[in-house]
Amino acid sequence: MPTTAPTYTILTADRLIDARGGAPIENGAVLLDGSTIAAVGRAADIRPPEGAPAQATHYAGCTILPGMVDCHTHHNGFGDGRLGDDLSLLLDEVLPARSARPARPGHPPARPPDEPPPARPARNARASLFSGVTTIRENGPKNVTMFRLRDAINEGLAIGPRMVLCGHPVAIIGGHMGYFGGEVTGANDARALTRQLIKEGADYIKIVATGGTTRTSFPTLPSFNIDELRAVTAEARKFGKLTATHSSNSAGIANSLDAGVDMIIHCYHLDADGTVNFREDIAERIERQGAFVNPTLQVSRATAWDLTHKRDEQGLTAPEQSELETARANLDVRLDHTRRMIDMGVKVITGSDSSWSSYQLGNTVYETELLVHAGYTPMQGVLSVTSWAADALGVSDTVGTLEPGKAADVLIVRGNPAADINALWNVEDVFLAGSKIKRGSDDSIAAVRQPPAQI
Repeated sequence: MPTTAPTYTILTADRLIDARGGAPIENGAVLLDGSTIAAVGRAADIRPPEGAPAQATHYAGCTILPGMVDCHTHHNGFGDGRLGDDLSLLLDEVLPARSARPARPGHPPARPPDEPPPARPARNARASLFSGVTTIRENGPKNVTMFRLRDAINEGLAIGPRMVLCGHPVAIIGGHMGYFGGEVTGANDARALTRQLIKEGADYIKIVATGGTTRTSFPTLPSFNIDELRAVTAEARKFGKLTATHSSNSAGIANSLDAGVDMIIHCYHLDADGTVNFREDIAERIERQGAFVNPTLQVSRATAWDLTHKRDEQGLTAPEQSELETARANLDVRLDHTRRMIDMGVKVITGSDSSWSSYQLGNTVYETELLVHAGYTPMQGVLSVTSWAADALGVSDTVGTLEPGKAADVLIVRGNPAADINALWNVEDVFLAGSKIKRGSDDSIAAVRQPPAQI
Protein backbone atom coordinates (compact mmCIF):
# COMPACT_ATOMS: atom_id res chain seq x y z
CA MET A 1 0.00 0.00 0.00
CA PRO A 2 1.25 3.53 -0.68
CA THR A 3 2.47 5.39 2.38
CA THR A 4 1.66 8.99 3.17
CA ALA A 5 4.69 11.28 3.14
CA PRO A 6 5.13 13.10 6.46
CA THR A 7 3.75 16.62 6.44
CA TYR A 8 4.83 17.25 10.02
CA THR A 9 8.37 17.76 11.27
CA ILE A 10 9.34 17.61 14.94
CA LEU A 11 12.62 19.25 15.96
CA THR A 12 13.87 18.63 19.50
CA ALA A 13 16.97 19.88 21.32
CA ASP A 14 18.46 20.39 24.77
CA ARG A 15 16.76 23.78 24.93
CA LEU A 16 14.48 26.06 22.94
CA ILE A 17 14.36 29.86 22.91
CA ASP A 18 11.00 31.05 21.61
CA ALA A 19 12.16 34.73 21.80
CA ARG A 20 8.97 35.80 23.54
CA GLY A 21 10.96 37.09 26.52
CA GLY A 22 10.95 34.09 28.85
CA ALA A 23 13.71 31.74 29.88
CA PRO A 24 14.82 28.95 27.54
CA ILE A 25 12.64 25.85 27.58
CA GLU A 26 14.71 22.85 28.62
CA ASN A 27 14.27 19.77 26.40
CA GLY A 28 12.26 21.88 23.98
CA ALA A 29 10.56 21.05 20.71
CA VAL A 30 8.88 22.74 17.78
CA LEU A 31 6.34 21.04 15.53
CA LEU A 32 6.28 22.21 11.92
CA ASP A 33 3.24 21.73 9.72
CA GLY A 34 4.62 22.35 6.26
CA SER A 35 5.69 26.01 6.14
CA THR A 36 4.02 26.93 9.44
CA ILE A 37 4.74 26.36 13.12
CA ALA A 38 2.07 24.14 14.66
CA ALA A 39 3.24 23.84 18.28
CA VAL A 40 6.10 24.88 20.59
CA GLY A 41 6.97 23.65 24.07
CA ARG A 42 8.58 20.84 26.03
CA ALA A 43 9.45 17.83 23.93
CA ALA A 44 7.35 15.58 26.15
CA ASP A 45 4.26 17.64 25.31
CA ILE A 46 4.66 18.08 21.54
CA ARG A 47 3.02 15.54 19.27
CA PRO A 48 1.57 15.62 15.74
CA PRO A 49 -2.17 15.03 15.39
CA GLU A 50 -3.12 11.46 16.19
CA GLY A 51 -2.24 9.17 13.33
CA ALA A 52 -0.37 11.82 11.35
CA PRO A 53 3.12 10.80 10.16
CA ALA A 54 5.99 13.01 11.28
CA GLN A 55 9.70 13.23 10.64
CA ALA A 56 11.60 13.74 13.90
CA THR A 57 15.14 15.07 14.40
CA HIS A 58 16.89 15.49 17.74
CA TYR A 59 19.77 17.95 18.09
CA ALA A 60 21.84 16.93 21.10
CA GLY A 61 23.76 19.75 22.78
CA CYS A 62 21.87 22.36 20.72
CA THR A 63 19.39 25.20 21.01
CA ILE A 64 16.38 25.79 18.78
CA LEU A 65 15.46 29.44 18.20
CA PRO A 66 13.81 31.62 15.55
CA GLY A 67 15.74 32.43 12.40
CA MET A 68 17.69 35.66 12.83
CA VAL A 69 16.38 38.98 11.52
CA ASP A 70 18.99 41.46 10.23
CA CYS A 71 17.52 44.98 10.05
CA HIS A 72 20.25 46.52 7.87
CA THR A 73 21.86 44.93 4.82
CA HIS A 74 23.41 46.04 1.54
CA HIS A 75 23.22 43.12 -0.86
CA ASN A 76 24.79 45.08 -3.74
CA GLY A 77 27.97 45.48 -1.72
CA PHE A 78 31.25 43.58 -1.71
CA GLY A 79 32.44 44.25 1.84
CA ASP A 80 35.98 44.80 0.59
CA GLY A 81 36.42 48.39 1.75
CA ARG A 82 35.24 50.16 -1.40
CA LEU A 83 33.00 53.20 -1.06
CA GLY A 84 29.44 53.22 -2.27
CA ASP A 85 30.55 55.89 -4.78
CA ASP A 86 32.69 53.25 -6.49
CA LEU A 87 29.99 50.60 -6.28
CA SER A 88 27.58 52.95 -8.02
CA LEU A 89 29.89 53.10 -11.04
CA LEU A 90 29.21 49.44 -11.78
CA LEU A 91 26.59 49.07 -14.46
CA ASP A 92 23.33 47.44 -13.50
CA GLU A 93 24.39 44.80 -16.01
CA VAL A 94 27.29 43.95 -13.67
CA LEU A 95 25.26 43.73 -10.49
CA PRO A 96 22.75 41.39 -12.15
CA ALA A 97 23.96 38.63 -14.41
CA ARG A 98 22.55 40.51 -17.37
CA SER A 99 20.23 43.44 -17.84
CA ALA A 100 16.48 43.35 -17.64
CA ARG A 101 14.24 44.12 -20.59
CA PRO A 102 13.77 47.85 -21.19
CA ALA A 103 10.88 49.24 -19.21
CA ARG A 104 7.90 51.16 -20.47
CA PRO A 105 8.04 54.81 -19.34
CA GLY A 106 7.13 55.05 -15.67
CA HIS A 107 7.39 51.30 -15.08
CA PRO A 108 10.19 49.21 -13.50
CA PRO A 109 12.10 46.91 -15.85
CA ALA A 110 10.45 43.57 -16.55
CA ARG A 111 12.69 40.55 -16.03
CA PRO A 112 12.17 37.59 -18.37
CA PRO A 113 11.31 34.42 -16.42
CA ASP A 114 14.49 32.68 -17.59
CA GLU A 115 16.84 35.55 -16.72
CA PRO A 116 19.39 34.79 -13.98
CA PRO A 117 18.97 36.69 -10.72
CA PRO A 118 21.32 39.56 -9.78
CA ALA A 119 24.70 37.87 -9.31
CA ARG A 120 26.34 39.81 -6.47
CA PRO A 121 23.12 40.26 -4.44
CA ALA A 122 22.24 36.59 -4.95
CA ARG A 123 25.62 35.49 -3.60
CA ASN A 124 25.21 37.75 -0.58
CA ALA A 125 21.67 36.49 0.00
CA ARG A 126 22.91 32.91 0.17
CA ALA A 127 25.60 33.89 2.66
CA SER A 128 22.98 35.56 4.86
CA LEU A 129 20.61 32.62 4.78
CA PHE A 130 23.30 30.00 5.34
CA SER A 131 24.45 31.91 8.45
CA GLY A 132 21.00 31.63 10.02
CA VAL A 133 19.52 34.96 8.93
CA THR A 134 16.07 34.13 7.56
CA THR A 135 14.77 37.73 7.23
CA ILE A 136 16.65 40.82 6.07
CA ARG A 137 15.80 44.46 5.55
CA GLU A 138 17.74 45.98 2.67
CA ASN A 139 18.89 49.55 3.34
CA GLY A 140 19.67 50.94 -0.07
CA PRO A 141 20.48 49.13 -3.30
CA LYS A 142 21.06 50.56 -6.75
CA ASN A 143 17.91 51.15 -8.78
CA VAL A 144 15.63 48.07 -8.81
CA THR A 145 18.27 45.35 -8.42
CA MET A 146 16.85 44.01 -5.13
CA PHE A 147 13.29 43.95 -6.45
CA ARG A 148 14.61 41.77 -9.26
CA LEU A 149 16.39 39.48 -6.78
CA ARG A 150 13.21 39.10 -4.75
CA ASP A 151 11.38 38.21 -7.97
CA ALA A 152 14.00 35.56 -8.70
CA ILE A 153 13.74 34.07 -5.20
CA ASN A 154 9.96 33.98 -5.41
CA GLU A 155 10.21 32.21 -8.78
CA GLY A 156 12.66 29.64 -7.43
CA LEU A 157 15.60 30.89 -9.50
CA ALA A 158 17.63 31.89 -6.42
CA ILE A 159 17.71 31.19 -2.71
CA GLY A 160 17.76 33.78 0.04
CA PRO A 161 16.06 35.11 3.17
CA ARG A 162 12.70 36.81 3.33
CA MET A 163 13.23 40.40 2.20
CA VAL A 164 11.91 43.72 3.43
CA LEU A 165 12.90 46.17 0.69
CA CYS A 166 13.04 49.94 0.27
CA GLY A 167 14.26 50.33 -3.29
CA HIS A 168 16.81 53.11 -3.58
CA PRO A 169 17.05 55.57 -0.67
CA VAL A 170 15.46 59.03 -0.76
CA ALA A 171 18.39 61.49 -0.79
CA ILE A 172 19.18 65.11 -1.63
CA ILE A 173 21.15 65.99 -4.75
CA GLY A 174 24.76 65.13 -3.98
CA GLY A 175 23.71 63.55 -0.70
CA HIS A 176 24.75 60.25 0.77
CA MET A 177 23.67 57.34 -1.43
CA GLY A 178 22.08 59.64 -3.97
CA TYR A 179 24.14 57.83 -6.60
CA PHE A 180 21.75 54.85 -6.30
CA GLY A 181 19.02 56.74 -8.14
CA GLY A 182 16.89 58.60 -5.59
CA GLU A 183 17.96 62.27 -5.56
CA VAL A 184 15.18 64.83 -5.00
CA THR A 185 14.73 68.48 -4.03
CA GLY A 186 11.71 69.89 -2.24
CA ALA A 187 8.69 68.36 -0.51
CA ASN A 188 6.80 67.68 -3.74
CA ASP A 189 9.67 65.73 -5.30
CA ALA A 190 10.23 63.82 -2.06
CA ARG A 191 6.55 62.90 -1.92
CA ALA A 192 6.55 61.85 -5.58
CA LEU A 193 9.59 59.59 -5.15
CA THR A 194 7.98 57.99 -2.11
CA ARG A 195 4.92 57.16 -4.21
CA GLN A 196 7.12 55.80 -7.00
CA LEU A 197 9.01 53.53 -4.59
CA ILE A 198 5.78 52.17 -3.18
CA LYS A 199 4.58 51.56 -6.73
CA GLU A 200 7.76 49.60 -7.48
CA GLY A 201 7.21 47.35 -4.48
CA ALA A 202 8.92 49.04 -1.51
CA ASP A 203 7.97 47.63 1.88
CA TYR A 204 9.33 50.66 3.75
CA ILE A 205 11.04 53.95 2.92
CA LYS A 206 14.71 54.67 3.67
CA ILE A 207 15.50 58.39 3.99
CA VAL A 208 19.00 59.83 4.10
CA ALA A 209 18.63 62.59 6.70
CA THR A 210 22.32 63.54 6.85
CA GLY A 211 25.49 63.18 4.87
CA GLY A 212 27.61 60.04 5.12
CA THR A 213 30.58 58.38 3.46
CA THR A 214 29.55 59.60 -0.01
CA ARG A 215 32.30 61.90 -1.27
CA THR A 216 29.93 64.75 -2.18
CA SER A 217 28.01 64.68 1.12
CA PHE A 218 28.55 66.31 4.51
CA PRO A 219 28.36 63.72 7.30
CA THR A 220 28.09 66.19 10.21
CA LEU A 221 25.26 68.22 8.65
CA PRO A 222 21.57 67.46 8.05
CA SER A 223 20.47 67.07 4.45
CA PHE A 224 16.69 67.38 4.08
CA ASN A 225 14.78 70.13 5.83
CA ILE A 226 11.82 69.30 8.06
CA ASP A 227 9.18 69.91 5.38
CA GLU A 228 10.90 67.49 3.02
CA LEU A 229 11.25 64.83 5.71
CA ARG A 230 7.63 65.19 6.76
CA ALA A 231 6.47 64.87 3.16
CA VAL A 232 8.13 61.45 3.00
CA THR A 233 6.99 60.18 6.39
CA ALA A 234 3.42 61.39 5.90
CA GLU A 235 3.16 59.77 2.47
CA ALA A 236 4.67 56.52 3.73
CA ARG A 237 2.36 56.45 6.74
CA LYS A 238 -0.66 57.03 4.51
CA PHE A 239 0.13 53.78 2.71
CA GLY A 240 1.01 51.86 5.87
CA LYS A 241 4.78 51.92 5.32
CA LEU A 242 7.41 52.35 8.01
CA THR A 243 10.31 54.80 7.62
CA ALA A 244 13.95 54.81 8.67
CA THR A 245 16.56 57.53 8.43
CA HIS A 246 20.31 57.39 8.02
CA SER A 247 21.38 59.90 10.68
CA SER A 248 25.07 60.52 11.35
CA ASN A 249 24.75 63.76 13.33
CA SER A 250 22.60 65.12 16.15
CA ALA A 251 20.74 67.64 14.00
CA GLY A 252 19.70 64.89 11.60
CA ILE A 253 18.46 62.74 14.48
CA ALA A 254 16.41 65.63 15.86
CA ASN A 255 14.95 66.40 12.43
CA SER A 256 14.06 62.73 11.98
CA LEU A 257 12.23 62.70 15.29
CA ASP A 258 10.37 65.88 14.33
CA ALA A 259 9.23 64.08 11.17
CA GLY A 260 8.12 61.01 13.15
CA VAL A 261 10.39 58.36 11.69
CA ASP A 262 10.18 54.81 13.01
CA MET A 263 13.89 53.99 13.14
CA ILE A 264 17.13 55.94 13.48
CA ILE A 265 20.04 54.27 11.69
CA HIS A 266 23.60 54.87 12.96
CA CYS A 267 22.41 57.52 15.46
CA TYR A 268 25.78 59.26 15.75
CA HIS A 269 25.77 62.05 18.33
CA LEU A 270 27.97 64.58 16.51
CA ASP A 271 27.80 68.37 16.43
CA ALA A 272 28.10 70.31 13.16
CA ASP A 273 31.85 70.72 13.61
CA GLY A 274 32.32 66.99 14.16
CA THR A 275 32.62 67.17 17.94
CA VAL A 276 31.43 64.05 19.74
CA ASN A 277 28.63 65.17 22.05
CA PHE A 278 26.16 62.63 23.40
CA ARG A 279 22.82 64.41 23.61
CA GLU A 280 20.76 63.01 26.46
CA ASP A 281 17.83 65.21 25.45
CA ILE A 282 17.78 63.62 22.00
CA ALA A 283 18.18 60.10 23.42
CA GLU A 284 15.25 60.80 25.75
CA ARG A 285 13.15 61.87 22.75
CA ILE A 286 14.03 58.66 20.92
CA GLU A 287 12.88 56.61 23.90
CA ARG A 288 9.76 58.71 24.44
CA GLN A 289 8.68 58.48 20.80
CA GLY A 290 9.35 54.75 20.66
CA ALA A 291 11.70 54.88 17.68
CA PHE A 292 14.09 51.98 17.23
CA VAL A 293 17.85 52.56 16.97
CA ASN A 294 20.16 50.57 14.70
CA PRO A 295 23.66 51.67 15.79
CA THR A 296 25.76 49.71 13.21
CA LEU A 297 28.75 49.13 15.49
CA GLN A 298 30.57 46.38 13.61
CA VAL A 299 31.28 48.51 10.53
CA SER A 300 34.00 50.37 12.43
CA ARG A 301 35.44 47.18 13.90
CA ALA A 302 35.42 45.44 10.50
CA THR A 303 37.42 48.34 9.05
CA ALA A 304 39.85 48.17 11.96
CA TRP A 305 40.23 44.40 11.56
CA ASP A 306 40.81 44.68 7.83
CA LEU A 307 43.47 47.34 8.24
CA THR A 308 45.11 45.49 11.12
CA HIS A 309 45.47 42.37 8.98
CA LYS A 310 46.95 44.47 6.19
CA ARG A 311 49.34 46.17 8.61
CA ASP A 312 50.58 42.83 9.91
CA GLU A 313 50.96 41.34 6.43
CA GLN A 314 52.36 44.20 4.35
CA GLY A 315 52.25 47.45 6.29
CA LEU A 316 50.04 50.53 6.01
CA THR A 317 50.38 53.87 4.31
CA ALA A 318 50.08 56.98 6.47
CA PRO A 319 46.46 57.57 5.39
CA GLU A 320 45.60 53.93 6.13
CA GLN A 321 47.20 54.16 9.58
CA SER A 322 45.10 57.25 10.25
CA GLU A 323 41.99 55.40 9.06
CA LEU A 324 42.79 52.54 11.44
CA GLU A 325 43.11 54.92 14.38
CA THR A 326 39.85 56.64 13.43
CA ALA A 327 38.02 53.30 13.19
CA ARG A 328 39.25 52.29 16.65
CA ALA A 329 38.18 55.60 18.15
CA ASN A 330 34.79 55.48 16.43
CA LEU A 331 34.13 52.01 17.81
CA ASP A 332 34.92 53.11 21.36
CA VAL A 333 32.65 56.16 21.08
CA ARG A 334 29.77 54.24 19.50
CA LEU A 335 29.94 51.48 22.08
CA ASP A 336 29.76 54.10 24.81
CA HIS A 337 26.83 55.93 23.20
CA THR A 338 24.97 52.67 22.60
CA ARG A 339 25.54 51.64 26.21
CA ARG A 340 24.06 54.94 27.38
CA MET A 341 21.03 54.60 25.11
CA ILE A 342 20.42 51.04 26.32
CA ASP A 343 20.57 52.26 29.92
CA MET A 344 17.99 54.93 29.04
CA GLY A 345 15.58 52.33 27.69
CA VAL A 346 16.01 53.05 23.97
CA LYS A 347 14.95 50.12 21.76
CA VAL A 348 18.28 49.08 20.19
CA ILE A 349 18.20 46.25 17.65
CA THR A 350 20.60 44.29 15.43
CA GLY A 351 21.19 45.65 11.95
CA SER A 352 24.57 44.71 10.55
CA ASP A 353 25.12 47.26 7.73
CA SER A 354 26.83 44.51 5.71
CA SER A 355 28.09 44.29 2.97
CA TRP A 356 29.12 47.93 3.41
CA SER A 357 32.67 49.17 3.80
CA SER A 358 34.69 46.15 5.03
CA TYR A 359 31.79 44.30 6.66
CA GLN A 360 30.61 41.28 4.67
CA LEU A 361 27.21 39.60 4.65
CA GLY A 362 27.04 36.30 6.50
CA ASN A 363 28.59 37.91 9.60
CA THR A 364 25.56 39.41 11.33
CA VAL A 365 26.49 37.83 14.67
CA TYR A 366 29.40 40.24 15.07
CA GLU A 367 26.91 43.12 15.36
CA THR A 368 24.85 41.28 17.97
CA GLU A 369 28.03 40.45 19.88
CA LEU A 370 28.88 44.15 20.06
CA LEU A 371 25.41 44.96 21.42
CA VAL A 372 26.21 42.52 24.23
CA HIS A 373 29.52 44.32 24.76
CA ALA A 374 27.49 47.55 24.95
CA GLY A 375 25.34 46.30 27.79
CA TYR A 376 22.83 43.71 26.66
CA THR A 377 22.73 40.31 28.32
CA PRO A 378 23.25 37.43 25.90
CA MET A 379 19.51 36.74 26.00
CA GLN A 380 18.77 40.37 25.16
CA GLY A 381 21.24 40.02 22.32
CA VAL A 382 19.24 37.07 21.01
CA LEU A 383 16.03 39.11 21.24
CA SER A 384 17.70 42.02 19.44
CA VAL A 385 18.25 39.81 16.39
CA THR A 386 14.92 37.94 16.55
CA SER A 387 11.70 39.28 18.09
CA TRP A 388 12.79 42.89 18.68
CA ALA A 389 14.19 43.11 15.16
CA ALA A 390 10.96 41.72 13.74
CA ASP A 391 9.00 44.33 15.71
CA ALA A 392 11.24 47.05 14.27
CA LEU A 393 10.47 45.90 10.73
CA GLY A 394 6.74 45.48 11.27
CA VAL A 395 6.89 41.74 10.46
CA SER A 396 6.39 40.30 13.94
CA ASP A 397 3.08 38.76 12.91
CA THR A 398 5.06 36.38 10.68
CA VAL A 399 8.61 35.95 12.01
CA GLY A 400 10.84 36.70 15.00
CA THR A 401 9.40 34.25 17.53
CA LEU A 402 8.54 30.57 17.65
CA GLU A 403 4.76 30.56 18.00
CA PRO A 404 1.94 28.52 16.46
CA GLY A 405 0.72 30.04 13.22
CA LYS A 406 3.97 31.85 12.40
CA ALA A 407 6.34 31.02 9.56
CA ALA A 408 8.48 27.96 10.18
CA ASP A 409 11.78 29.87 10.05
CA VAL A 410 13.95 28.01 12.55
CA LEU A 411 17.63 28.11 13.51
CA ILE A 412 19.46 25.35 15.38
CA VAL A 413 22.83 26.15 16.93
CA ARG A 414 25.25 24.16 19.04
CA GLY A 415 25.53 25.50 22.57
CA ASN A 416 23.41 28.05 24.39
CA PRO A 417 23.29 31.60 23.00
CA ALA A 418 21.34 32.73 26.09
CA ALA A 419 24.58 32.15 28.01
CA ASP A 420 27.14 32.92 25.27
CA ILE A 421 26.01 35.03 22.31
CA ASN A 422 28.80 33.61 20.16
CA ALA A 423 26.97 30.28 20.11
CA LEU A 424 24.98 31.88 17.27
CA TRP A 425 27.98 31.17 15.06
CA ASN A 426 27.62 27.41 15.62
CA VAL A 427 24.88 26.84 13.07
CA GLU A 428 23.74 23.23 12.83
CA ASP A 429 20.71 23.68 10.57
CA VAL A 430 18.51 26.41 9.10
CA PHE A 431 14.85 25.99 8.15
CA LEU A 432 13.10 28.54 5.95
CA ALA A 433 9.33 28.19 5.60
CA GLY A 434 9.66 24.66 6.97
CA SER A 435 12.29 23.49 4.49
CA LYS A 436 15.79 22.57 5.66
CA ILE A 437 18.37 24.57 3.73
CA LYS A 438 21.24 22.74 2.05
CA ARG A 439 24.12 24.92 3.18
CA GLY A 440 27.09 23.30 1.46
CA SER A 441 30.33 22.04 2.95
CA ASP A 442 31.62 23.03 6.37
CA ASP A 443 34.71 24.52 4.72
CA SER A 444 32.71 26.77 2.39
CA ILE A 445 30.50 27.93 5.26
CA ALA A 446 33.49 28.62 7.51
CA ALA A 447 35.16 30.66 4.77
CA VAL A 448 32.36 33.26 4.95
CA ARG A 449 33.26 34.25 8.52
CA GLN A 450 35.55 37.27 8.58
CA PRO A 451 38.63 36.73 10.74
CA PRO A 452 38.94 39.00 13.79
CA ALA A 453 42.09 40.88 14.69
CA GLN A 454 43.50 42.24 17.91
CA ILE A 455 42.87 46.00 17.71
